[in-house]
Parts: sequence; C-alpha cells; structure tokens
Amino acid sequence: MRLVAENAEVSTGMLNHYFSNRAEMLLETLVFVSKGMHARCSAAIAEVPAGEQRFRALLRAALPTDRQTNVAWRVWIAAYGEAVRSDELRITIESRLEPWYEIIGYALEGTDGSVNPSVPLTWQVDALLNGLAIQWLTAKTDLQLDQIEETIVAYVGAKD
Repeated sequence: MRLVAENAEVSTGMLNHYFSNRAEMLLETLVFVSKGMHARCSAAIAEVPAGEQRFRALLRAALPTDRQTNVAWRVWIAAYGEAVRSDELRITIESRLEPWYEIIGYALEGTDGSVNPSVPLTWQVDALLNGLAIQWLTAKTDLQLDQIEETIVAYVGAKD
C-alpha cells in the first residue's frame, strides 16, 4: 500500500480510506482497467470488416504497446497471481473474462478457427495472447510485439 501511495503521490491514509487492504485495491483496480481495455478493444474492432483485419485490430489494441495497456497487463498479471489465494478475486476475474471472450469471439468472425474444438477458441486465443505478452513483459526476450501478432494470427488461421 505504501508503494502504491508513493507512486500515486497520495498518503497511505487516503488509500486506506478507500481500500481496507491490498487485495481489495487490486480487485477494484482490475475491474477498472478491464473495463477500459474492453472499451478500447471494442472500439478498435467496431467498424472493421470481419476476418483477418478485424482480428489484427483486436491484437493491436490489446497488446502492451503504450502506458495504458502496459499498466492493464501488469494489473492482470498481479490479479492472476493473487487469485490463487483469493476466491473473491477469482470470481471477479471470471466475471471480467466473460465480456472479454465476447470481444474475442466477435474479432474471430470470418477467420478459419479450425484449431482444436475441445477448448473454446476464445480461451485458446486468450491463453496464447497472455502467454506471449507475459513473456514479452517479464522475460525481456528478443520477442517483438509484431511477432506475437503474427504468431496468434497464424494459430487461428486468420487469413482473408
């Protein structure tokens, strides 16, 4: 809480006024950033024709390319880690993933999507996007964001 207060340039007392603990603050932050990312991604694909072009627009809006998306990714990473110990956070994550999967599903319209059907394709795309983006954010590999985009597009067979 102290570190967050310092970065936000507010007192810990102010944070404690709004949040009883770190877990509550993380939960509320997750809801806030996920709503913002959902809006950003929905807007990015709203007027794009179905197929590869729409799917790429989603990936470009979702990848950590700027401060806003980078912060959102870091919040999600922290939330996933904490959810192992918190049922409340796990339930919140599930509720935030429902609209995200709908956004992915819309973005996938017009793509081949002929990968393993035993797991929903939206989950597979989310898992691949998460895995590669987390590698990019945390491992500082030679992996580039455009390589992540190309890998995921090839995976789902999103060719117009």
